[in-house]
Amino acid sequence: MRPDEISQRIMADINSGVLRRGEWLKQIDLERRYDCTRIKVRDALTYLQSKRLVEHIPNRGYRVPEPDAVREGQIGEVRALLEAHAAGDIISQATDADIARLRELAEAFREAAFNGTSFAQIEANYAFHGVLYGFCRNEVLRELMLDMRQQGPAAPVGQWQTVAQLQRATQDHFDIVDAIEKRDLDLLRRCISGHITGLGREEKKSDDA
Repeated sequence: MRPDEISQRIMADINSGVLRRGEWLKQIDLERRYDCTRIKVRDALTYLQSKRLVEHIPNRGYRVPEPDAVREGQIGEVRALLEAHAAGDIISQATDADIARLRELAEAFREAAFNGTSFAQIEANYAFHGVLYGFCRNEVLRELMLDMRQQGPAAPVGQWQTVAQLQRATQDHFDIVDAIEKRDLDLLRRCISGHITGLGREEKKSDDA
């Protein structure tokens, strides 16, 4: 399912603050705001929920997510542990062709970061990480990583609130690919952990000095 114009307009209003954090998204109000049918509104909200850009509360409806820094930090810690553990499979399974493909996906994310829409950024980010997860041979671990990713902060609302954050995320993708190409497991684990938690960049720089 691809985002349509209504999804993008809702997302633009969330990013600009027109629709505020914690605000309930009443379907009748959205119909009037965007001059569209109820079906279009429902489809848009379903899509946005699938991307964690809005949340659905049973028996109540949809709303713009409230930030929860503590929980997001805890989820990040667990994700870092799981994905760092999977790094061994990435190193052993990724071929030269796979590495070239990852670099192409990192380039695609950079292009989306600076020239694309919010949705293009989300899709490019998912594509890059989807390939990384694919190298994990443990199916249960792979499922856990995907599940924890779904519980994390939504992007770009939760992760990329500034241009600097988006630039760091872009560089992190290239750092991860470089570590895989070097077949450096310790470096890859630090890059993955730093990408998720926002820590470890200075360590990586000192290694390259």
